[in-house]
Amino acid sequence: MDNDFMGRPSTRAESRMFSPQGMDGGILSDKEDMQYIFCSPLDKIYECPVCSNVLRYPVLFEECGHRCCASCLPELLRIAPKCPVDGKIIDREREVSVDRLFQQELDALEVKCCYVNRGCTWFGELKDLEMHLEDCRYTPMKCPRNCGIELEKSQLRRHLQEECQKRGIRCDFCHIPITQEEERSHLEVCGKFLLPCPNGCKKGDIPREEMEFHLEEKCPQQEIPCPFANAGCDFMSKRKNLHKHIKEDPISHLGMACDTIIAHGKELDNNMKQLAMHTNKIADLERTVDTLEKLYGCQLVWRIEKWEDKMSEAKLGRKPTIFSPPFLTTRHGYRMAMSLCPYGDGRARGKFLSIFICICKGEHDALLTWPFTHRVSFSLIDQCQDPKSRRNVTYTIKPNIIKDNKAFLGRPVGERNASFGAQKFVELEILKTMDYIRDDSVFIKCEIGSEDMTKL
Repeated sequence: MDNDFMGRPSTRAESRMFSPQGMDGGILSDKEDMQYIFCSPLDKIYECPVCSNVLRYPVLFEECGHRCCASCLPELLRIAPKCPVDGKIIDREREVSVDRLFQQELDALEVKCCYVNRGCTWFGELKDLEMHLEDCRYTPMKCPRNCGIELEKSQLRRHLQEECQKRGIRCDFCHIPITQEEERSHLEVCGKFLLPCPNGCKKGDIPREEMEFHLEEKCPQQEIPCPFANAGCDFMSKRKNLHKHIKEDPISHLGMACDTIIAHGKELDNNMKQLAMHTNKIADLERTVDTLEKLYGCQLVWRIEKWEDKMSEAKLGRKPTIFSPPFLTTRHGYRMAMSLCPYGDGRARGKFLSIFICICKGEHDALLTWPFTHRVSFSLIDQCQDPKSRRNVTYTIKPNIIKDNKAFLGRPVGERNASFGAQKFVELEILKTMDYIRDDSVFIKCEIGSEDMTKL
């Protein structure tokens, strides 16, 4: 513009104040790189002598009457507490004050919009410039979708709707939501995208996801082997010509089919023999497993004799807990022991039979996996004479591997860990039913899951 004094925003080290002589206006930048295009020549008194930009929040040196920006003052006093115009010493405590009246004078200066070169015709007081820039249609903006494009605010709506590479669209073929920039790569893999048959058949365009089926089963131009290929025919031709090939030599193909049926029959006989042999082996293995389970089944079946005496002592509080002998989960496994409260423990006292288990210090602890993670099942055995009629009561625990349970599941430091189990194992009223107590004895079975145990 011929009537404006033009400059450019710059850093503090590079900022300049161009001479306004002979010009009608001027342009300066403040500390935030905002351009000020003044409508009239800018007097030198409005320039900060430290940063050479227009004064922002001016402070007055009362001794000499000069000013600088409030943000420039600390640096000025740190280096040399002197006025940068006339060199007079500055006493910050007595001779420096905020010049509010001069700030009002600055705010009243007339400026044009920073984007006058883009076509904005606004002008007004300096204090209103920031408010105008918030609404100015010529203000440059970066795309909010981070596509990297910078454009004027007035063009943003059209850009977001029609041009932005990150705008959301839907695939024309499969209709899933994608962005504009993803369209090309998506179409290269889209299952619904239409493709011509590579053999040039008259089927027309075929969805990509159906192309494989079309070529293998339908396309008349696809090169395929004779249906009797597995029988020995090595003829290859287009699908549309295969019928003619088979029709021309039916005797030969029939002979191939007969030979194949005979060969398959022999193979089937052989497979049946193998199947019978494997079936017998499986039956033998099942008998072996059944025998081993009977020999080594659960880790402990605990017989508790003189049950009535033990129940009486527990009621009176003389011996509320009884303990099982220690046992091993496997030959070289965890060493454990059960404990039983016949009259219940804690809140379950008088209502439930309580049962617990603990990990004891063992010879092979150094070779085992810690913390203990294996399933524990307690069973109160029904002593009915008919095994098929027994109704055992089972309670299963899966240890919860958390830091707070280390005292229960970690490798024992002392002779044994704290016990964990079921405070409400069996109601005492149920205990009196069936054949859970027989000959004044009770049987408790304990099983430890071995699925994930380490083999030694």
